[in-house]
Amino acid sequence: MDPLTHILMGATTAQLGFRQRLGRGATWAAIVATVVPDLDVLAGPVLRAVGADLDGGNPWAIHRGLSHSLLVAPILALPIAAAWWKMQRRRLQNEPPDAGGAREGPPPAPFRLLYACVLVAGLTHPLLDWGTAYGTQILAPITATRYAASFLPIIDIFFTPMLALTLLVCWLARKSSLGEARRATLVIGWAGFLLSIGYLVAGAVLHDRAADLARALAGGTRVVRAEAYPALGSIFVWRAVIETDRQWIAARIRPLASAAPRHESAPKQGSAWIERARELPEVRSYLSFATGLVRAAESERDGLHVVELHDMRYGLRTESIESLWPLQVTFDKEGNVLPVGNRPPHLAGNRWRILKETWSDLWAP
Repeated sequence: MDPLTHILMGATTAQLGFRQRLGRGATWAAIVATVVPDLDVLAGPVLRAVGADLDGGNPWAIHRGLSHSLLVAPILALPIAAAWWKMQRRRLQNEPPDAGGAREGPPPAPFRLLYACVLVAGLTHPLLDWGTAYGTQILAPITATRYAASFLPIIDIFFTPMLALTLLVCWLARKSSLGEARRATLVIGWAGFLLSIGYLVAGAVLHDRAADLARALAGGTRVVRAEAYPALGSIFVWRAVIETDRQWIAARIRPLASAAPRHESAPKQGSAWIERARELPEVRSYLSFATGLVRAAESERDGLHVVELHDMRYGLRTESIESLWPLQVTFDKEGNVLPVGNRPPHLAGNRWRILKETWSDLWAP
């Protein structure tokens, strides 16, 4: 998910009884817990700067790795909770005592409650990322396999505002409910949280529905793999990808609508050049990142053999057979490998147009 959604989800979990007992610090600690896992994006550039060997030269191979593991989340929560606990004790020590020698203000909260607040918020980060198509190593270090449930887009125009509205209503309740603020915010927090969970469940149901509709597009040919991915922005529009023994099919599906899916197709290709390209470290990293759902296309241009590899999870349009960020491998006339390119030329100067088309796809029948 995008960073804003992670922050809002963490802040929402703080409203489930933690902020009512721990004060506003619970919200900030929960936000920190949801931000820390994504600091792994800095690891790639740092390691590359010191000359470390990354998986195929791809710094993004590190992202959503160990820091996004459900098994590591309890460990990451410890220093955050410890720092919060120490800050509370320091605040209490710095308060001047009253005439009787006692210090004003509530005593510091027990560490286990602080830790529980941070842990609950921290666990939402890998779980939300697992729900997207990007892939997350939620069981690292036991396995480096990237798991992706693909029932939630990375950016969702319904889910994120739902969390923001929950926090806004909680804030208004604190401003107006006076003595009943704790109870009111607890009810609102749980209502918003459960509503967001219901949205995720709806995404999982629609995912299965879209995948079933996708298999019907194979036209009787043997289906090797059929996947469905929510379009950027909503769980109500899906990109379906079907690999058969003869071709690739990409389709735009609205599971709740009766309109026929729009789709494009391309024949499957195989050649010695494609097999050579697949052995390159950069390509192996790309294949792993794309969970193996990669369409290969080979052509000859000015005497050069060009192999394009398309991560089929993401298309130029929802039903486009062309991927959003293909990897290009070029062999010269002697068969030597030229520098591998991963900068999609179709994005240059076209990002605004692609964004407008994506927005239009969300609402088109």
